[in-house]
Amino acid sequence: MFQLAIVIRLLAFAVFVACVYGGNLLFLRLEHRKLAVYWKILFVTLYSIFLLLVTYVVWLVFYFGLNS
Repeated sequence: MFQLAIVIRLLAFAVFVACVYGGNLLFLRLEHRKLAVYWKILFVTLYSIFLLLVTYVVWLVFYFGLNS
């Protein structure tokens, strides 16, 4: 059971890292297309909120995984 908890935590962390790099790639595409500034601001704002939510989910997985 402990090994399963470790695997779940590692997968949650891998998803978080993939989300961060995915957002960087999406922003790079926005830069390459020379979109208007407000689209970039909107993307960064929405993506920051998304990353905040993902961070809370990863934190909860680690917190409850360590305390169970």
